[in-house]
Amino acid sequence: MKIYSLFKILILSIFPFLFSYGSIEKADSLFYQNNYLESIKIYDSIFYSENQFTNSMILKMSAIEESIGNYEKAIFYLELFQKQDDKDQVNKKINDIVLSKNLSGYDEDELKILKNFYEKYYEYLLISLLIFICFIFIVNSIKFYRKRKFNFLIPFFYTSCFLILIIINFKPSKEGIVFKENTFLMKEPSSGSDLYKILNKGDKINISNDLEIWYEVIHMNEKKYVRKKNIRLID
Repeated sequence: MKIYSLFKILILSIFPFLFSYGSIEKADSLFYQNNYLESIKIYDSIFYSENQFTNSMILKMSAIEESIGNYEKAIFYLELFQKQDDKDQVNKKINDIVLSKNLSGYDEDELKILKNFYEKYYEYLLISLLIFICFIFIVNSIKFYRKRKFNFLIPFFYTSCFLILIIINFKPSKEGIVFKENTFLMKEPSSGSDLYKILNKGDKINISNDLEIWYEVIHMNEKKYVRKKNIRLID
């Protein structure tokens, strides 16, 4: 049994979805048979216990949760989908739920659009800069070997290195969905602090810092605080 467990851990580390495909197929089959409650149990196990998902899976999870009245979970899965693969149809569905439930935190401005773009293409940008640096290094190495000069594209090399440092160290604020009704937004990270506002289930908030049992959030350009247990990060 120990050998089997070690083998399973090794295979999962290399092919993380290998042991989930059968479960996903079973859940999908139940979903298409309109057996939503049984299918969501399997999806939840894959998502929360195994920390795995596919875009198709979370769209089905969203549809199920909306059908049983859990709109905060439905919009959470849709927001998670948008981080992986931005679709106009999904964005329209999010807006429909936001309008029908009068939710806050979903207004798009230029800063949010830029932040979403950065998060989506972060890895591609970093890889492109690394390839460019390698290219400059190789070209200069060849030139140095042949002509004893080492000045080709040097400014671009240092600029690219500087940009990579910025990209690695810059971490935009995270977003979360309120999962509990009547969630308190406090002025300070303390239960004895004054109440600033009551958040509705399904509201989206920007999280700027992690403070043990509290999240520091930005609300109306001010720092406020909310208990972690009431929030689900869109991560």
